[in-house]
Amino acid sequence: MKLFSRKKSAPFILAGLLVLLTGCTMPFGGEESSYDTGIELLTAHDYNGALEQFRMAMDNGEKSADIYRAKGIAEYSLGDYAAAEASFTEALDLCGGIPDSRAVDIACYLAQTFVDQGNDVRAIEVYTAILDLDKGNEDAHYLRGLCYLRQGDRERADEDFEIILSRSPGQYDRILSIYQGMSDAGYTAEGRKMLDSILSENAEAMTSFEKGRFYYALGNNEEAKRYLEEANNETVEERSDVRIPIVILLGEVAQDLGDDSYAISVYRRFLQDDQSQASIYNALGVCEMRMGSYGDALTDFQIGLGLNDDRQNAALMRNMVAAYEHMGSYDTAAQMMKEYLALVPTDEEAIRENIFLSSRVAEEEQQVEEEKE
Repeated sequence: MKLFSRKKSAPFILAGLLVLLTGCTMPFGGEESSYDTGIELLTAHDYNGALEQFRMAMDNGEKSADIYRAKGIAEYSLGDYAAAEASFTEALDLCGGIPDSRAVDIACYLAQTFVDQGNDVRAIEVYTAILDLDKGNEDAHYLRGLCYLRQGDRERADEDFEIILSRSPGQYDRILSIYQGMSDAGYTAEGRKMLDSILSENAEAMTSFEKGRFYYALGNNEEAKRYLEEANNETVEERSDVRIPIVILLGEVAQDLGDDSYAISVYRRFLQDDQSQASIYNALGVCEMRMGSYGDALTDFQIGLGLNDDRQNAALMRNMVAAYEHMGSYDTAAQMMKEYLALVPTDEEAIRENIFLSSRVAEEEQQVEEEKE
């Protein structure tokens, strides 16, 4: 069972970048339009409902770049990348050829549909067009660099990455994302040389947390733990948004070192001060499951889900499915899986597992019927 705790490096995930569209007016005597209703449903992750509303708006003559953009987001979120590609292409056409920020935004979405269809060549073309309009767009350089890596073109990838590093030498989030991209493409050794070089050149200016992140990426968990402990102690009086990434990563390092008990103590120490962070409850529950404490884990996942954090709800629900399965509550697991898939309909592993859960529930129901007879 796959547990969802660690945050992947994902600087550009289209489905997670939903921003309410501008110009959401209610034109017909103050009544809400199909487009407005679609946006509300899109925000609530009801992608099929949103699509129906956008199609109704189009049937009523509302055909704009914003509607096609929103339609494309819904289609992408449902995993229909070809349909999303067509919608984003139409949205670009409706921009009227004006190279403004909206056109760049839609082009970024379009490029991502090509990436997810395995067409890096077309994605590179779009990112290049974006950079022709917006030469300072570091996201486009980064994402085009990843495409080049997947194409095996290290030279061009390095050119994009060097532009980013020269403009933002202290952007450690971006640097670590570049390393992850290099590692995913099979260039781990080269990526580590880059991190080693940056770490040695900037160590005095880096915070304990930044050093801990670099050592963790380099696989030196002992040094990572040392610096992350320093960072955790240094920031104990800071705001939660400062502390959370430190606490989460320190717990992950401890787990990698085989010390689940220490990781749990790190999470619980944080929760003594702040019980409002769903991500900590999720991380704690995952660690408890690793130790076989499924009831405790389920309780913490439920508390986290009760905080209704859109950034954590899907992971919490997925992990609750795992907890219920381990406890033999297949019917409840199946119900929770349906709710999870409504939020993340493109999770292929969850779709397969849902089939398994449905079969287990059917077997149990059949067994109950046979016992009645």
